[in-house]
Amino acid sequence: MKKFRWLLVSLILGAWPAFATINPGPQDQELVIGRDLEVLEDPEGHWSLADVSGPFADRFSPSDRLYPGFGFTRSTIWLRFSVDFSRVQNRTWYLVQRHPIVDSVVLYSPNSSGGYSETEMGDGLPFSQRDIAHREFIFPLDSSVNMVQTYYLKVSGKGALNLELKLSSAQGVIERTYKEQLIFGLFFGGLFVMLVYNLLLYFSVRDVAYLYYVIFLGALELSLLNLNGFGLQYLWSEWPRINEHYPFFAYIGMAALIRYSLNFLDLLGRQPQAGRWLQWLFRISVLMVPLTLVVPPPWSYHLNTLLVLTVVLSLFVIGTVAWLKGYTAARLYVAAWSVFLLGCVVFALDNLGVIPHSTLGNYAPHIGGGWVAVLLSLALGDRINLLEEQRDSLSLESEEAMRRHVAEVQRLDRDKLVFLEYLSHELNTPLNWLGSARLLEAESVPKELRDAVLMVQRGQDRLQQLVATSLRYFDMAGRQQLPAQSYCQPMWILDRLITDCAAVVKDKQLKLLNRVPADLTVLACERELREVLMMLLDNALRVSPEGGEVVFSADVSEREAVIRVCDQGRGIVRDNLDGIFQPFFMVGSGHHADGFGLSLPMARVMIRQMSGDVWAESAGLGKGACLCIRLPIETS
Repeated sequence: MKKFRWLLVSLILGAWPAFATINPGPQDQELVIGRDLEVLEDPEGHWSLADVSGPFADRFSPSDRLYPGFGFTRSTIWLRFSVDFSRVQNRTWYLVQRHPIVDSVVLYSPNSSGGYSETEMGDGLPFSQRDIAHREFIFPLDSSVNMVQTYYLKVSGKGALNLELKLSSAQGVIERTYKEQLIFGLFFGGLFVMLVYNLLLYFSVRDVAYLYYVIFLGALELSLLNLNGFGLQYLWSEWPRINEHYPFFAYIGMAALIRYSLNFLDLLGRQPQAGRWLQWLFRISVLMVPLTLVVPPPWSYHLNTLLVLTVVLSLFVIGTVAWLKGYTAARLYVAAWSVFLLGCVVFALDNLGVIPHSTLGNYAPHIGGGWVAVLLSLALGDRINLLEEQRDSLSLESEEAMRRHVAEVQRLDRDKLVFLEYLSHELNTPLNWLGSARLLEAESVPKELRDAVLMVQRGQDRLQQLVATSLRYFDMAGRQQLPAQSYCQPMWILDRLITDCAAVVKDKQLKLLNRVPADLTVLACERELREVLMMLLDNALRVSPEGGEVVFSADVSEREAVIRVCDQGRGIVRDNLDGIFQPFFMVGSGHHADGFGLSLPMARVMIRQMSGDVWAESAGLGKGACLCIRLPIETS
């Protein structure tokens, strides 16, 4: 009885006038059959093949779209089409559903027994269940029958139901697959190369914006692999439920993209309100990452679409405002999001069924994603160039500020010298008044005033020495005409100075060693060089302990000589090695009865005016010190 029923159904179907018969010819390789379909919507999803081929057979209506799209629907869609393979019986033909993200596609094909064979595919099933290992749904058709055959297709899913149905010969499938694999290989390979390149840049420059960009690229590539069916084919073949939770990748990408934008545009500093808005979107994106695993489709898809559109639109507006406010690095950023935003809007409207489904709508995310990946990478490079320009500009400004500062310090130093010179001259007048105290003989005044008269006389002598030394230092520091120089031999000058200091050396039981070569000849003003060496020797004698040793030595190179006067005195701390050459600088208590803190500064002025230099060396307190003079030498 059952066999008779199926025979009766077969006879009825054979007599039923199909809407249009698809009749491929010998020259055809692929035929788009969208407008050759008949469509029937099952709102509850309870109808069987017997229902739609029997009682409800007359409810089918012709399709008016090349690529039928039904958006997000809970209904089951039944399709019917008829094919006559009589002209291509010697070739293999397939029904191809090119859009690979449909949960379930079931083909009912006529068989030799008069009934129908069922073949099911879908992205909700393991990839291994497919007859042909291809990202698309490819159903083999029996083209050996020399008569019209009617096929039924049942389509259902939790996502958008978009159909891109083709009849393809084996050659057509191979040629198209080859071209598409080449294009997709270049596309995804390019994304992967950009990911690795920017990851290496992150490790090189340590700019966290590159890390966020790499995470975004990874999430974008995984999302697009899912949309194209490559994810199920190559990455998670036995875990098809990952396809159902593809917003997981999108939320991670949005979170990384927001952090990238906050860093790239410096929003918390430039646009605080926009920065705070993006921080809220970042928190929502992070929260949605685990929630997408529990929120069922299609609600998870709707929430994902809403969040992606909100984030992309926000980034486009914020980037545009930053660009208009003068942040030139945002120009490529805005250009990137303009195309990506358009792609997201087209893809969303396509899935929602607002606009007719098309190949452009299907690949809009790929176009926008590739565009944004390239331009955001270029934007990072443009940002680095801008930061380098700003750094160079700041460097020039800093150099200019430093030059102004140095000029100001030099001016203040000259003003100080002028002031001190003026002060020294002015001190001469009261000193002359004090000089009248010398007219008083100590014996001619009462006994109780004699100590006061002697104190006044000693104070006058010290003040006159201070004024005289100060005036000489200031005259020397500001003189325009330098003293005449000639070749002289410092060893003989030192010998005469040592002889002159014999009394002091004997009193302190010091040992003076002159190890300067006798044939050393330097270019200097002999009179001032003698004075400088006397200052250095006097300093060494004053700080040397009883029984100590003072050594004179010289290091000679090709063009200059360094003469050292080394003592075994109390030494000098590192911070004071240059300070002792500043006017009126005193080591220790800050006061010496026989000095004013001008001898070493005067020595430096005189030596520098001879094209040389003076400096101090010391290993620290208690380790002695060396005062060094560098002068040019006679060259043969």
